[in-house]
Amino acid sequence: MQNTIYDEKRGVNLEQYQAWAAALDMSQKKYRAKLVKLAHGQTEVSVTPYIPPVLKDYNPIPWQDRLPRFRTDEEEAERDEENRKRSSKRARQNVRYYTKAMLADHMLTFSYRENVIDRVQVAKQWKEFVRLFRIRHPDWSYVAVLEKQERGSLHIHVAVQGRQDIRWLLRCWLIAIGQPLEDVSQWLVGGVKLAERSLGAVNVEPPKKRWGGGQSHWKRDKLASYLTKYIGKEFEESEKNAKKYWHSNNMAKPEITRFWLRAQTMDEAVLEARDLIFYTGADSLSCWGEWDAGVLWFTGETRRENIGKVTQCAPDFEMFED
Repeated sequence: MQNTIYDEKRGVNLEQYQAWAAALDMSQKKYRAKLVKLAHGQTEVSVTPYIPPVLKDYNPIPWQDRLPRFRTDEEEAERDEENRKRSSKRARQNVRYYTKAMLADHMLTFSYRENVIDRVQVAKQWKEFVRLFRIRHPDWSYVAVLEKQERGSLHIHVAVQGRQDIRWLLRCWLIAIGQPLEDVSQWLVGGVKLAERSLGAVNVEPPKKRWGGGQSHWKRDKLASYLTKYIGKEFEESEKNAKKYWHSNNMAKPEITRFWLRAQTMDEAVLEARDLIFYTGADSLSCWGEWDAGVLWFTGETRRENIGKVTQCAPDFEMFED
């Protein structure tokens, strides 16, 4: 707190007080929106209510009179839980973005015959699998999410685009998890079935009934939702800082822009969010909202023939940076 002005009459630090007073003016802004442009004309808009942080943190007691305090075990546990929730939200968001950006429409499941529970081992073997598979398919794109089965063993759900070279997938997976090369050669070249000698499997998973079943390929939104469901479970069950998902680095990153909305009510926020996503040229819109929480989410996609030909003017919302 050096080089600051202290007002004895008010009994507060002036710089802190001025920041608090400025935040009162900012409190007139009720909603902010995030516009996310993904590859291939896909777009998302999310709206959340705004609470100025300084209004939550401002303490009118002079800083000289505040005594240092340490968090109790209960407070530390609560803080860790809040951090876990934020990390889970970021991870689910990233998995959704990457799954949609690569136009994923198929899901693979990589599994073990034995009861494998060591996450470090799984991460190492997955990295080796990717290295081997890319010898033949160097541009292969994927989003992979860990899941724990009921028996306790880990397996990996992987979002990919299009039909895959399933024999090469299985060959590389078996080698990565320790299958003897002699066994792999006998199966791949000689046609000898490994049966119970196989250390693992790779399966193509069609969408189940509640996820759009009845067809061989997945809808992108459904597949992204399916994978993010397991991200949430992993954060509940795994150790702190444990890796929950992997993705290839050859996918376009999302273009993110943030805006202040003029809306003062949730109904007004819905209209402005629709305008925000509409100017990108997106159609086939889907919408989800939770009125009590003031949260809103739109998703849409521009037809391929219209990408780059959008003529609508951008709404004159005020942009901001975090």
